[in-house]
Amino acid sequence: MANPTNPTDRVAPRIPTQAEKDALHNVKLNSYTVVPTNVSPYGTVTATWNVTVPDSAFEIVISLNGQEVAPIGTKTIRVAEQRMNLPLAAVINDPPLPFASRILKTAIVTVNTTDCQEERLPTSAVTGPLKDAMDAAFSGGGNFSLKSGGSTVTAGPDGLVDIHVPITIDVPDWFDADMDIHIQLTITGANGHVFVAAPVVDPQASFSLLSNLLSFGCSDAVSTAMTKMAYAFLERIVDNELRPAVEQQIEAQVNFFTTLFQNNDPQHRTFVMTSLIFSANEGLLITACPQAT
Repeated sequence: MANPTNPTDRVAPRIPTQAEKDALHNVKLNSYTVVPTNVSPYGTVTATWNVTVPDSAFEIVISLNGQEVAPIGTKTIRVAEQRMNLPLAAVINDPPLPFASRILKTAIVTVNTTDCQEERLPTSAVTGPLKDAMDAAFSGGGNFSLKSGGSTVTAGPDGLVDIHVPITIDVPDWFDADMDIHIQLTITGANGHVFVAAPVVDPQASFSLLSNLLSFGCSDAVSTAMTKMAYAFLERIVDNELRPAVEQQIEAQVNFFTTLFQNNDPQHRTFVMTSLIFSANEGLLITACPQAT
């Protein structure tokens, strides 16, 4: 067995030994069934298996879809993916090294998406309200003012929303400062939930060259301090106000369409959003499917 305290052992590729292969080969699959093999979105399947694990110098465990299970058992699994593989495997686990395994059998379950519905909205359904909110938030007067043209909010790929807010800050007893507030949001959704993250919150303050010269170079230090304070303030605003507001706005759209789909459905089944895609090319694409009854 490898020495777990040796970093090289933890990262080195590992190939199962012949003894491990022989031990896994002796594991006997008596039966494995998954029913049904075709379900409605969010439907469930029942997996039943019976495996004989012989005595071995190794600790052999059985795993179903990557989760350790008893050699004999039954399990109910909810299926949300359009096509789901459910492998039953015999595993020799030897931490911290990668484990050796043998796939005993794989069952494939497909989801019937025939009755799923889609609705597509333009990117402006997201970027328009965001720009209005940004312009309103930074046009309230006080010691700062929004520059001409206001904020820019643009959609990118893979759920990205890029936001720039240019403002001028009136610093008492000092020179006016420019600040560019840069925020990036990512928008995704699945299984009835909308997720909005903020991977970038970046305010940058700067003074003109003239102010830096007249203040004997102190403007750089002041702008750095302003940037740090603005970052802490904006991070709280983005986490506590902006992200929840965007999530609520999109969830309202999702709820509107899932209710519409249910009302238009001959069986009046409950629809749940299965995926939400936002991009410059796709706009806001909402896919909803009826729940299994």
